[in-house]
Formats: sequence, structure tokens, C-alpha cells
Amino acid sequence: MNADFYHVDRRLSVERIADRWGTNERVSLKKALLYSETVLPFAPALPYIGLANIESEFCTLIDTDEAVPEGNCRRFVAGQVLYGKLRPYLNKIYIAEKSGQCSPEFYALSPANPAKLLPEFLAAFLMSNSCLSQTIHMMTGNTHPRIQREDFEEILIPLPSIYIQRKLISFIEAARLSRQKKHVEADALMAGVDEYILKELGLTAAQEDDRRVFAVRLKHCASTRVDALYNAPRFLKLLEALNDCHYPKILLGEISPELAGGATPKRGDAELYTDDGVKFLRILNVAPFRINLDDVKHIRDSVHEGELSRSQLATGDVLMTITGRVGTAAVVAKDILPANINQHIVRLRIRRKDCLPEYLAAYLNSSIGNALSNRGVTGGTRIALDYETIRNLTIPLPSLEIQHKVTKELSRRQDEARRLRTEAQSEWEAAKARFEAELLG
Repeated sequence: MNADFYHVDRRLSVERIADRWGTNERVSLKKALLYSETVLPFAPALPYIGLANIESEFCTLIDTDEAVPEGNCRRFVAGQVLYGKLRPYLNKIYIAEKSGQCSPEFYALSPANPAKLLPEFLAAFLMSNSCLSQTIHMMTGNTHPRIQREDFEEILIPLPSIYIQRKLISFIEAARLSRQKKHVEADALMAGVDEYILKELGLTAAQEDDRRVFAVRLKHCASTRVDALYNAPRFLKLLEALNDCHYPKILLGEISPELAGGATPKRGDAELYTDDGVKFLRILNVAPFRINLDDVKHIRDSVHEGELSRSQLATGDVLMTITGRVGTAAVVAKDILPANINQHIVRLRIRRKDCLPEYLAAYLNSSIGNALSNRGVTGGTRIALDYETIRNLTIPLPSLEIQHKVTKELSRRQDEARRLRTEAQSEWEAAKARFEAELLG
């Protein structure tokens, strides 16, 4: 018997629903839902959704570096609600826009009676505090807490009229759309950074040239790379633009002689992870110009000080992604420490006084810097950038005055983008609170 099942918070949540809604207007999830029971081997031709692909709370998909699964996957169809049963407090919930396959750590749910329960209302309720205060006291397991199906089905859900459900959903959808709009505005602010950086450096972005058939003189080929990607016309034009830059150019290996990457504990080493402690950054945590902690893992101090001691982070380090989404860079701020990285990220620690970390990250994130980083990738299904190639990347290095000017403008744009994202989050929290208040009266 799980004593936490009878926790006062869970009982109060159930009582509030029972007090507000009559016996014909509330039901257990067991009676409200149908499940997708189909579990088949991973199919490369079908879209795949893992837990890391769902943004907590917002029912949206995100790109990640999650490995392709080796075992079975759960099949789902468009319109079903995917609910993450592993660590349910993360609110990994998504309404499928098309059919596909997902991690078995999801329940794929459909209303048993679509005339009485809308998928959008189901998703909104599952992420509400009324539901969360039930689920967090029904989890089992320590290292990987889950909510088992028999417990999940005990959750009590209100079933107001479809009219009221649509009204309640409207609060959530309006806030979601506003959040998307403000995030687009914030992204646009940051997107304009590229044009500004290139202008300050006197660089002109080369026009797109995606020819698949072309000829290159052998004398113009690099001695160690004669493959088509490395010698593609668009890269050669970018190199010409960089060579025309009148500022001094320094190899990245001279700016950061020491490159360090981390490692990922194996699945069998689950005890090396923890729910808090040292932040363990993955590719999804490294966004252009910033560290994103929305879905961050943690490792134990013993791992941070032991097998991953070489890749510990410090204030001012520049992180660069080197597999999958290659070339994205961000500067480590003091407030995220202590932190470490996995093997898909390289740590650049600047040893020169004439290069600002923020400037280096800004150049690496620029269209020219990012493209030339990607020029050196190797591999087929899983591209990667090796350390020797990283060391040989050419960085234009203007005066500190110019670097400060660039980073000051970047900071202004970041502050405005941060304000927009903060407003979006506040509106989202207000919408969730309104949903809860009108649901429970």
C-alpha cells in the first residue's frame, strides 16, 4: 500500500472536484478514456516522439538530441493525447497532429465518448494543478517515478458540458497563441543579430548556392578533404567573404587551446542521475546565445567531481554543440553553476585577453560562423564535428571596442527578448489559474 496515495493534497483535490461537480458531471479516467494498446518495433518511416520532444506544459514539439529508440514504440493516431507517465510532474502532454509512434513512456489517450469530452479539455485538465496534485501522490519508483495505469485511472476528472469545456479551453488557447506570438517576436529580435554582426565585421553573407553538381579544381581542394560537402560552392564563397574581412583572423585553437567534452552515463548507470544537484547540459539546453534550463537533467556530485571532472563548467565558458544541430553556441553564466556537459557539446575556455566570450559565441552563431562550422562535419546518419576541425576554425577578431559594441547590442536584444518571454510565461500562468478557478468555482 502506498501511503502517499492518501496524502491530504490529493484528497483535497478530489473533494474540490466532487464538491463542484455532481455525480453525473465527474468521472474517473478509467471510464473517460480509451488507450492505444499497439506496441510495435520502431519503424524508421514513421514520425517518432520521445519524452524529450515535448516541451513541458505547453503541448508543443521541440527538437532534441534524443537517440533513436532500440526497442518497441507505442503507435498513436492524430487527435490522441500523449501523456508522459514517467515523472508526470513534468507535464509532458501533447495532442498528436498526425499519426506516428512514441516512447512506451507515454499513454496514448482518446475520449471514450467524444460527445462528452474534448481532447483539448483533457490535455488542459491533465496539466492543471487539480490533476497534478493527484498524480504526484500516485507515483511509484524512486529513480524513475512513474504513474501506473491502474493509479492513473483513479484520477477524477470533471465533465462539464461541451460548451463550458470550449470556454475553459479558450483561456488556455488564447494564452498559448499569445505566447507563440511573443516568442516569435523574441526570436525575430535575435534573428536580426546576424545581419548586425556581419555588418559590424564588414562581412557579406554569400548568396545561397545549393548546386548538387559542380566542379572544383584539384589544387583548390583541401589536402585531407576531397568530399563534395566540404568543397561545396556555398562554403567556398563563404571562405572568400571571410578572407575579405579586414580584421585579424585567429584560429579557434589559439583562442581556446583546451577543448573539453563530457560523457553520458549509460542506461545501466541510472543511479548516477538525480532530480536536483549539478546541472547536466545536453544539446537541447544550448540555444543560440543562451542556456535553456526548461528540461535539464542533473547528475550527482560524485559524477561531477569524478568521471566528468574534466568537463566542469565555469563562468565565461563558451559551449558549442558538435553533433546533430552543429555549431550553436552560448556563454555560461554564473547562475547556472555548478554544471557539466555531455559528449555532444564542447567547452571552449578562452585564454586570450583580446577575445570576449560573448563575442566568440556571437560569431559562431552568425550565419557565416555556423555554416563554416558545419562545413567540417563528418558522418552520415549522425553528423559530428571533431576537435581538430574545431581548432582550425577561423575567427575574425576585431578590437575589443568593436567586440564590446557587438555584445552590448546583443545584450539589448536579449533583454528585450527575455522581457517578451517573461510576459508570455506570466500570461500562461494566469490562464492556467483562470482555468482552475472557473473549473472548480
